Amino acid sequence: MKRLALIASYVLLTFSVLAQKEPRLLGACSVKDLEQQPYAAWYRVNYESYNPSADIVDQLKKVRTEKITLKVVFGSWCGDSKRELPKLMKVLNTIGFPANNIQLIGVYDSMDVYKQSPNREEKGLNIYRVGTFIFYKNNKEVGRIVEYPVESVERDLLKILTGQPYSPNYRSYPQINKWLAEGLLSDVNIDPRGLAHQIRNDVSREAELNTCGYVLLKRNDVKEAITVFRMNTTLFPQSPNCFDSLGEAYMAAGLYDKSKACYERVLELDPQHANAKLQLEKLSSQHSLIH
Repeated sequence: MKRLALIASYVLLTFSVLAQKEPRLLGACSVKDLEQQPYAAWYRVNYESYNPSADIVDQLKKVRTEKITLKVVFGSWCGDSKRELPKLMKVLNTIGFPANNIQLIGVYDSMDVYKQSPNREEKGLNIYRVGTFIFYKNNKEVGRIVEYPVESVERDLLKILTGQPYSPNYRSYPQINKWLAEGLLSDVNIDPRGLAHQIRNDVSREAELNTCGYVLLKRNDVKEAITVFRMNTTLFPQSPNCFDSLGEAYMAAGLYDKSKACYERVLELDPQHANAKLQLEKLSSQHSLIH
C-alpha cells in the first residue's frame, strides 16, 4: 500500500510540474492554437467527450446568431477554463455559431499581471474569474457565463441568447462593477461595512471578493482594492486570509500602520501564519530605517 501511495504521489507531482512548465497561451489567439500541443492534450479530450443535450441544441439552432458575438477570456493554465471552454466550443460548433464572431483572449496567472493579457485585450471587461464567456448582441452585453455554468453550458447559452432571466455565478460581481462605475469604491468616505451588508447574501465564500480585490490591486486600482478587501473582512471576520490580503493592499498604498494592524490581526487568528510574520518583520525593519 505504501508503494502504491508513493507511486500515486509521484504521478501527481509529475503532472503538477508539467502543468507549471506548460507555456501560457496569451492574448488574442484562435481555436487552431488550442488544437496544437500542449493545449490539445486537454482541449481535444474535453471537446470530444462532451455530449450536449440534443433537445437544447435543437432549440439553439433556431436562434439567429449572426449578430451575436462572443469574447472568451480564459487561462490555458486554469482548470475551469480547460474544462468549460472545450464544452462551449462543442456546443457552438454544433449549432453553427459563426466562428468569426468569436474572440479568444488568454490571460496570465502570475500575480504581478494577475488575469491580464499582454496587450490588455481584457481591459474594461471586468474579469475576475476565468474562464469568462461574454455574449454581445449589437455590441451590447446580453449575458456571461462565469467560470462554470449555472445549469449546463447549452442551457445557460439558451437562456442568454433568448433573453430569458439569467444570473451567472458570483452574483456579487455585477454589483461590484456598478459601484466601480459610480466611483463608490474609490470614495474615501464610503463605509465598506455598509456595502458588504448589501451583498452579504450574494457572496458564497471569501475567495469571491478576495480574487476581485487582487484583480483590482494588480490593475493599480489600489483604493478600490482596499475597499473590496475591507468588505471581505466584514463578511469573514475570522479569516486570516482576508486580513492578510487587506494588509498587502495597505502596504501597496503606503499605509504601513494599517498594514501592520492587519498582519497583527492575522497572527491573532493564526499564530503560525508565515506570511504575516514575514511582513511584520519587513514593516519593523522599514520603521527602524525611517527612524
